[in-house]
Amino acid sequence: MKVLIIPCGIGMGHVSRCIALAGKLQEEGADVLFASYGSGYEMLKEYNDYKAVKLPELKFYGPVGELDIKYTVKKSIDTPFVFLRSIYQESKVIKKFKPDIIVADSHFSVPITAKVLGIPCVLVTNELTFNFSDINPNDRTVEYLENGLERFVKDVSNLCKTIIVPDVEDSIKIPPRLSEITTHVGPFLKKRPENMPDKDELRRKLGFGSGDKLVFVTVGGSDFGIGLLKLICHASSMIDCDKLIMVTGPQIDTDFIPDCEKIIKKKFLWDMMEWMAIADVVVTLAGHTTVMEVTSLGIPNIVVPINNHPEQLKNAVHVEKYGISLVEDIKKLTAEGIAEDINNTLNNVDMKRNAEIVREQFSKYSGTEDAVRIILKYAEDWEQPL
Repeated sequence: MKVLIIPCGIGMGHVSRCIALAGKLQEEGADVLFASYGSGYEMLKEYNDYKAVKLPELKFYGPVGELDIKYTVKKSIDTPFVFLRSIYQESKVIKKFKPDIIVADSHFSVPITAKVLGIPCVLVTNELTFNFSDINPNDRTVEYLENGLERFVKDVSNLCKTIIVPDVEDSIKIPPRLSEITTHVGPFLKKRPENMPDKDELRRKLGFGSGDKLVFVTVGGSDFGIGLLKLICHASSMIDCDKLIMVTGPQIDTDFIPDCEKIIKKKFLWDMMEWMAIADVVVTLAGHTTVMEVTSLGIPNIVVPINNHPEQLKNAVHVEKYGISLVEDIKKLTAEGIAEDINNTLNNVDMKRNAEIVREQFSKYSGTEDAVRIILKYAEDWEQPL
C-alpha cells in the first residue's frame, strides 16, 4: 500500500506529527512518500528517513514575534498563482507515485487535487476556523477575508473522506456541516510517554546528571520565534538552571546564540520528545504539535504564542486549563520577566503535582495508532483505478 503525506510546511509541527503517522504506517507495511515546503521540507531533509518532494512555498509575514495578517495578504498577491502551481505539482507527484490514499495536514489545495484525480484523501487538522476578526474587530477587509477563507475551508474539507483532529474532544470549533466526518483521536506522538524510559535513564543516555536543572526551549522552526530565542539569550545569566537547551529549527541561523557552557544549541533533534522529557521546564511558542507533546509528557511549561496568531492564541488557552502551563505575551515580555517566569516554574509545586495528573489523563489516548487505523481503512475500501 502506498500513502502520500502532504503536510503544511510553515513551521515544523505539521511535518513532525506526520512523521509520527509515517512511522506507524511503515510498521503496517505501507510505502510512504512526503511532499512539503518551507521549514517542513527542510526538516524532512534533515530527518533523512523518508523521501520528500518539494512543493511551492507559502509564507506568513510580520515583525519579530508577531503575525501581520494584512501585510501577509499584501505580500501574498501571487497566492492564487502559487495555489494553482501547488495543485499542478501535487498532481505530478500523485500521478508518478500512484498512492492508494493521500493524507493532507492543513494543506488545503490537496483535497482538490485528490478529488480531481479520484484518490481518497484524509484531512488532518487542528483548526477549521480562523478568528482573524477577533484580533482586528473593526477591519472589514479582514472580516471579508476570514469569511471567504472559512467558506473555502469548509468546501474543501468536505471533499475528504474524513477529518482527523489530533487533539481531545471539544478542543476546536467544528462547523456543523463537517461534524459527521470529523473524529478527535488525541495527539499524534512518535512515542507514548508511558513506554519511554524514565527521566533519570534518559538523562544518562543524553549525557546529563539526574540532579541537573534543565530548561528546554523550542520555537518549532518558525522565524516568528527568533524574538523569544533572543530574549532567553539575554536572560540566560538570570535563569537558575544548569543547562539551557535551545532548538531553533533548520532554517534559523544560530549565530546570535552565544557559545557558552550553559547554553546548548541545536538546529534539529530527531528524538525531540526524549529531550523534552528530560527537561524540568519547557519554553515554547504555541504551535499545536509542540504543546500537545509537552502536555502529554506532563512537563511544566511556559507558552508564548505568536502575537496576533489566532490559532496559537487558542492553543495557549486550550492547554492553560491543565494547570501546567504559564501563558505569556511576547509583546510585554522582558529578559527579566522570562527569567523570573522560568525560575518560578522550576520551583512551582502545584505545577509539578498537576503534571502527574495530566500525564495520566493523556495516557488514555492513542492518537497516532487510531489515526493510522482510520487511514488504512479508507485506503483498503478503495480500489486503485490507475
